[in-house]
Amino acid sequence: MQIFDSSLLDETMNYFEFNNFDDITEFNNVEFNNCLFKKIVSNNIIFNNCYFFDCNFENTDLSNSRFSNCSFVRTNFNSCKLVGVNFDSSMFKKVNFIDCNNTYNSFASASLKEVKFKDNKMLKVGFNETIFSKTTFDNCNLDGAEIFKTSLELIDFSTSSIDNILIDEYSLKGLIVNETQALSLSKLLGIVIKE
Repeated sequence: MQIFDSSLLDETMNYFEFNNFDDITEFNNVEFNNCLFKKIVSNNIIFNNCYFFDCNFENTDLSNSRFSNCSFVRTNFNSCKLVGVNFDSSMFKKVNFIDCNNTYNSFASASLKEVKFKDNKMLKVGFNETIFSKTTFDNCNLDGAEIFKTSLELIDFSTSSIDNILIDEYSLKGLIVNETQALSLSKLLGIVIKE
């Protein structure tokens, strides 16, 4: 393992279990295969151009960390605190976020394919120029989410809370919502509903 000034560079980690990151604050060009990240409490960690294949994050707090241009494939986040995490320009394929706190996350210019968000707190999450394909949101709190220049066609928010959502007209097209949500969203379009 090459550690230089609290950074891990150009490594491949196979079947490794992390319980802490010791003094490492930055990972660059690291590939993680079948790794377990369990009960870690490390904030402000930087991951640049890292790859996570068949990994599991369990009860981990990575708040205010940055995953720039990273790839996640068949990876699970279970009961994690990910407040303020930046996932900009990252790629997700067959990833599950279950019972996580994703408040203030940014997924700008990210690609999410077959991603499942279930029972997550996602207050003020940002999706800007995000690409969705077969992504699901089940019982998530998306209150105050900011969604711009992101196609939500066939994305179902009907079981999630979307109060005070900020969304542009382009992103609204094809979004699946329940009746109450549709009424609320109509106000964003300037529609006046008369009783």
